[in-house]
Amino acid sequence: MSERPPHADALRRALDAPTVADAFDLTADAVADHPALRGPDGQHYTWGAYRSAARRCAAGLARLGLRPGDTLGLLLGNRPEFHIVDAAAMTIGVTTCSLYPTAPQEELRHQADDSRMSVLVCDAAGREQAQDLLRDCPGLRETVTVGGPHGLGALLDAPGSHPYRHRVRPDDILTVVYTSGTTGAPKGAELTHGAVRATGRAFLERVPLPAGSRLVSYLPMAHIAERCCSHYLPMVLGADVTCCPEADRLFSVLPRVRPHWLFSVPRMWEKLRTRLLAELATAPEDFRRGALRALELGEALAHGEDAAHGEDAAVRAEYARLEAGHLAPVRTLLGLDEARFVHVGAAPVAPATMAFLRALGLPAGEIWGMTELCAAACVTVSGRHRMGWIGPPLPGVELRTADDGEVLVRGATTMRGYRGRPRETAEVLDAEGWVHTGDLGEVADDGALRITGRKKDLIVNAYGKNMSPARIEERIGHGEPLIDQVFVIGDGRPYNTALITLVALGSGSGSGSSDTDTDTDRIRRAVAHGNRHLSRPERVRRFAVVENTWTPHSGLVTPTLKMRRRAIGRHYRDLIDTLYAGGGLTPLED
Repeated sequence: MSERPPHADALRRALDAPTVADAFDLTADAVADHPALRGPDGQHYTWGAYRSAARRCAAGLARLGLRPGDTLGLLLGNRPEFHIVDAAAMTIGVTTCSLYPTAPQEELRHQADDSRMSVLVCDAAGREQAQDLLRDCPGLRETVTVGGPHGLGALLDAPGSHPYRHRVRPDDILTVVYTSGTTGAPKGAELTHGAVRATGRAFLERVPLPAGSRLVSYLPMAHIAERCCSHYLPMVLGADVTCCPEADRLFSVLPRVRPHWLFSVPRMWEKLRTRLLAELATAPEDFRRGALRALELGEALAHGEDAAHGEDAAVRAEYARLEAGHLAPVRTLLGLDEARFVHVGAAPVAPATMAFLRALGLPAGEIWGMTELCAAACVTVSGRHRMGWIGPPLPGVELRTADDGEVLVRGATTMRGYRGRPRETAEVLDAEGWVHTGDLGEVADDGALRITGRKKDLIVNAYGKNMSPARIEERIGHGEPLIDQVFVIGDGRPYNTALITLVALGSGSGSGSSDTDTDTDRIRRAVAHGNRHLSRPERVRRFAVVENTWTPHSGLVTPTLKMRRRAIGRHYRDLIDTLYAGGGLTPLED
């Protein structure tokens, strides 16, 4: 049995702290000499240096006229300066609002105005966007650029002395986080110190990460899941966080960091699967065959987990042998060999994705939540994952379904409300404290949750049939490495059609083919194969292959790669009309 770290008791006090600001101080006291932040350019902060920089930065923010209750904007990539400035703001009672660097300027203007932002801190990459906001947003009075050779100098080096600390209360607003905007204009959820602290404490009861855990920060800091995972949780763990400035560089950073825990959105894990299969295609034949056989067995066991415990001893034995010789080296190569927990969330997760992670030998589970719930409400219990189910709910979180199947959540982790939007708040947060999530689902006897669709995303065709587009998209896209994204249309229509994007050339589809006709036939067969697993009304009759991959820069997907259905529908209106006029491609049966 390992010895209890000498600072464990101090970190436990941080976990029980009334506010995130108090937790930050207690952790910095407990592990002052331990690593806290690492940047891509060799920057390195211990917890003591992190707090010292945050205190000096807080004085700089006060010199700019920021006072408790004011809103500070952050237009920063994943870098140590983000963590320091955000921590500085919270210690003086200033609310932060992080913006997505990839968001359209119109969306940035909306959020700067809507959040009541008065000062904006950016890095060099965001300087031009920040200047445009300063010109266009009446309430924004100053921008400050940090990073580069001068680091935080713009905030640290101004003369004068100001108090750096304000007594923060649990009901003070820690941050305003904007929803993804998949169904309308993004709304600013006000999250208090108490709500974020309650979420962190409940999460660590469910997922016992060790003190000093190594983590990677790589998703946009404007997303509540990333903010909680790599910014707020480390403040009670004394974690060692490596900042990865671009999500596309994650797989090159992992072998260097060897994280103890990794959270990601489904698309990142799907990209990992595509990359791995492409790498295996060029591996020596014996190793490739063994690894692919291990993945095949592991995925089968994952899908049939409940029935396989006592009946598939031979299969499990073969998998264990192949896993040790073929998949353990793969985990080491990927940098995931020391991962104690791996989680997927922030978007619908296909069963195939979870089966792949389990087959790879990773301790994988799901997280379900939303911005309004501080990111997490249900988290898989280690060793108790059931395919398609998440949970049970975190300690202190209540979960039930309404008469129409909508999932309702209540607990100390809920938002205060949408900033400046009492009507929209009342539509989501009822008088009894239940958050109406918009997800449809089922709750099992043990409290686990299965999401079956989105209340507003349901397709109701011309014959009145209700269908979940996410279910159809998962079936159509499953099993064909060429397919990147699938978007299904059918609301008010006589049958379903789809738009399909392909994996970009050179990204590791593993097809090895440049024959356009051959690739088209592969996609047509994939659609036909997916249709076999769908009811007749759900099947895709016609589809079109869209040349451009959908990225956050296009405005067609969110920064976490969830599809913006209204935006895609508007953008491809003419193409969709063509599909219903008899154009496009049809499924190809074998």
